[in-house]
Amino acid sequence: MIVSDIFLGEIPESLTQQLCQITELLKCNTISHDPLNLQWQKAEHHKKILLHYVSDPKLHIPNLSAELLADGKHLAFCPQLTSDTESLLIANGFHGGLSFDASIIEIIEAFKNLDNNKLYFSHDAMSHYIQSRNRQPITQRQTELLSLTTKKEQQVLSLVCQGLSNEQIAANLSISINTVKMHIQNIFKKTNVSSRGQLSYVFTQV
Repeated sequence: MIVSDIFLGEIPESLTQQLCQITELLKCNTISHDPLNLQWQKAEHHKKILLHYVSDPKLHIPNLSAELLADGKHLAFCPQLTSDTESLLIANGFHGGLSFDASIIEIIEAFKNLDNNKLYFSHDAMSHYIQSRNRQPITQRQTELLSLTTKKEQQVLSLVCQGLSNEQIAANLSISINTVKMHIQNIFKKTNVSSRGQLSYVFTQV
């Protein structure tokens, strides 16, 4: 049973119909029209999954709101899902990736994984992402930016770079969600970084 609310983002009509059939089959609470993400924001304390259609990851992902990606779980549907694309999704805080023509079984499996706080990416993509992080030495830029942050902000930063949501960070550090948001905003101001995705790229070794 899937307890998360399913939010359909800007998804092509053909895929929307299929997803609605699946969520109806699974008896999920589904929100299919929320262009301003108002209902998404109101469901702050609910388990929720936002479905994205990412036609061009390199163009689309940088334009996503850091605050949006920090909340809930995010599953991307891509026309062509390669290991590089999946690595980009992981680095920017997504929790799963599927090809546009994914089977019903794959979609249900992805929903179940995210609902159970697990990622849904291929083993090749996870391996590629981990190895790329391990190859990168700590740069002068990383050292300089770390020197600007407090110990608590560094703890928050580390968890952000691991892809944890604000709720998960709050639980991990035994602080409130509002305190997590305050620390993240302070990190953005101090480091001149404007999104969680950029933090993941800069602080790959934190």
